Amino acid sequence: MIGLFCLALTFTACESREPDLFDGSANGAYFDYEYAADFDRELNFSDHIVGSPDTVSLTLKVKLLGYLKDEGRTLSVKTKEVEGYLPADVTIDEVVFAGKEYEKDIEVKVKRPEIEDSVYAVCIYLDGSGDLGEGIAGKNEINLFVTESYGQPSVWYSHVETYLGSWNKEKHIFLANHTGNNRFYENLFDNNSGMHLFDSILALNVSAVNSLLASEPVEPIAVDLPILKETDYPDYRQPYFWSEYEELLGVFRANKFCRFVGMLGGSNVRDVAALFASDAAREEMEAGAADFHKDDVLYMLNQYYNYAMMGYPISEYRNLFWVELKNNVNYKMRIPFWWEDPNGLGTAEIVKKYFGEYKDDKYQFMIKTMMKEDGSENFITESILPFRYDAEKGTYVWDSSLFGTKQLSGEDRLKECYRIIKAANDKRPVTRRYDIPDVELD
Repeated sequence: MIGLFCLALTFTACESREPDLFDGSANGAYFDYEYAADFDRELNFSDHIVGSPDTVSLTLKVKLLGYLKDEGRTLSVKTKEVEGYLPADVTIDEVVFAGKEYEKDIEVKVKRPEIEDSVYAVCIYLDGSGDLGEGIAGKNEINLFVTESYGQPSVWYSHVETYLGSWNKEKHIFLANHTGNNRFYENLFDNNSGMHLFDSILALNVSAVNSLLASEPVEPIAVDLPILKETDYPDYRQPYFWSEYEELLGVFRANKFCRFVGMLGGSNVRDVAALFASDAAREEMEAGAADFHKDDVLYMLNQYYNYAMMGYPISEYRNLFWVELKNNVNYKMRIPFWWEDPNGLGTAEIVKKYFGEYKDDKYQFMIKTMMKEDGSENFITESILPFRYDAEKGTYVWDSSLFGTKQLSGEDRLKECYRIIKAANDKRPVTRRYDIPDVELD
């Protein structure tokens, strides 16, 4: 009968540590685990998605039973079937304990099951036929159950479902590979607060959608990640198919993309590419092209308002954002920064001296008049009021950028624009003239 007890010894530099459990007459080994549950192991390949490994390594701890020896000894580790289960395919390299080595990790290479949602099993046991004989009864066998079975994570509700859509296996696998994290869903929930991490969920949607729509897929997209509404401020990048329709849709913007997808009746990346390629979608695009062009122009005017407020020279506006205007389109307008003068810099007084009170239709007339003069391919709306904000001094200065056929800047450009606009306005019927003041130019 094997007597088991614990050693508590203090060793000198020349002494070797003995195994915690040993019998002086024994020469065996055992699996070094304390609880019964440790001897029934589960391995689910759904926890090993990234890189799609064919095999996964499992580590098992073994320890010697008996006194240590100077020479190396082999440990015979074998496998046998578990009744009632398909046999799991595992590989175990030869296990050799070096002299004085008393504990060791065994690497078990487990092959991916052939059939999903089926449970495979194998019993890994120490049979005592090597240099190391019998160990401890009850600690010489481990049953390993292997499967590839996917299930919805417990955090998949509320914000996760709203921004990532309904859970399915294809989406789960894609997101794991996309993030490089087999348990990506754990980063979407804070266990301490018991709340979803909204910013992380939104960021995952955006990065995943961008990844799926970055280039034309070889096969149809299987993942139905939602395309968010523009009110969610998604930072989507231009999808691969946008350039094909740019003549109809104009410059890509994320909010335009979101709204247009919704107009076509799409809601996710799985369907959106097919929608854009369909005849019905082209008809929708052709019907909505004018409205999207108008939106582009209004967006440009809003951006120019911000550029003026930030002190950018007008010469940089075109590179930042620019849309060519059309003479035969009525646009939605935005009052220029200098005409509104929200910071009280004094520019509103100057602008009103030349052009009077602001009105949308008057400003549109001014823009189209100067666009005709300068040429639509070169015209920048803000060049009519060529001021620039000097952030260092906290005031305005005249913008030195050159514009128009006469290549004028600053106050000279403003006066030239006034002369041309005033002359064009005076040619209109009296009932259609705008209230543009009479100013005597130098």
